[in-house]
Amino acid sequence: MAKKKGGKKKRQNEAQITQGEQPEQTQLQTEPVTPEPVSEPAAALEEERKEPALTDAVSEVLGDQKPDKKEKKFNKKFKSQLAKFSADGYDVSSIEAMMETATSDELKAALKTFENGIEKVKSLTESIQSIDPAGIEKELDELKKLLSDPMKHEQASELLEKINIARRSGEIMSALNKMVLPSMKSRVEALKVMLQEAKDLTAVEAEFSTLKKDYKEAYAEEGVKAQVVMTQQEPAQPEQKARVPMVVKDIFLLYRDGKFISHHTNRVISKEQQKDLFADLKTGRDFLRSPKYVPQKLNVIPGQNRNILVQSGRFTVVIVIAEGSVHRLSENITTKVITLMEKEDLLQLKDWKGDVSLLKSSGKYMQALLFAFMKLSNQAKQ
Repeated sequence: MAKKKGGKKKRQNEAQITQGEQPEQTQLQTEPVTPEPVSEPAAALEEERKEPALTDAVSEVLGDQKPDKKEKKFNKKFKSQLAKFSADGYDVSSIEAMMETATSDELKAALKTFENGIEKVKSLTESIQSIDPAGIEKELDELKKLLSDPMKHEQASELLEKINIARRSGEIMSALNKMVLPSMKSRVEALKVMLQEAKDLTAVEAEFSTLKKDYKEAYAEEGVKAQVVMTQQEPAQPEQKARVPMVVKDIFLLYRDGKFISHHTNRVISKEQQKDLFADLKTGRDFLRSPKYVPQKLNVIPGQNRNILVQSGRFTVVIVIAEGSVHRLSENITTKVITLMEKEDLLQLKDWKGDVSLLKSSGKYMQALLFAFMKLSNQAKQ
């Protein structure tokens, strides 16, 4: 078995070194105490005193870091939620502007308010679906703008209430205008004044209900006289001896204020016919300002040997020159065509200034209407 080199010698040297150190230690213990050894424990004690302060500082720094991370996480989630609202079509600019100055708690509260506002907006949006937009397009556009921001649902609710009051006021005024009995004139006029000054229709509705009841009783007594007046207001359509298939000769498309857009026909027009044709156009256009004109309904102006049909949508008016008996489907077909046309050209029609080139769909839909009337006429002849 091989022996390790220097093993014994090494142990001897270590023993010598150990023995040599002992006298030194003994000598150090017998030497007088100097300030240096005393200062070492004081320095150590000072370090121990400083250590908690350093630890506290580190803890404070680390403690500050945790809210920062939490804050970043909340902001990320908050922005993600705003992006979802924006994708759903809502205006988030008002709540988005709060991020620069608001605290997390304030943002959470605003977010909850926004979500509650969405439910209010949905309810208000459903309630305006049945509103006839005729004459209140500007107010409805303003209302829809408010409804795009759920934070403004209270303003939207107030505006909708004003719109409903205005609509109902118009309905009551229209009914009052038809109450023409002399014995009821003073009460009718007094209610008109009351209606114009009222901000709340509660009292008006109560008076109107009573007036309708009394008017009905008075009408029974003066029925003959009243019937004459009512007949003068709404003349009955002349009876036709025999129904002749309706043949549409010309179709004019106008803007709601009477501006000319286009003319459509399937025949060659002579100079003499042009004179009669534009006379019919003038008759239809003048009828738009008549109190007898009913928007978005088929109005028939009987002529000597032809009828002038006037029907409007939200933005446009169609005037049809036709011979023969008015077909029972005329109103339905015209309404459908106008609705489809206005849907495609909605942005251009809202504030149209007279540039016909902007109305891309008007031509094709008026040709489709002309073709539909031709088809009805052919079916009636068979």
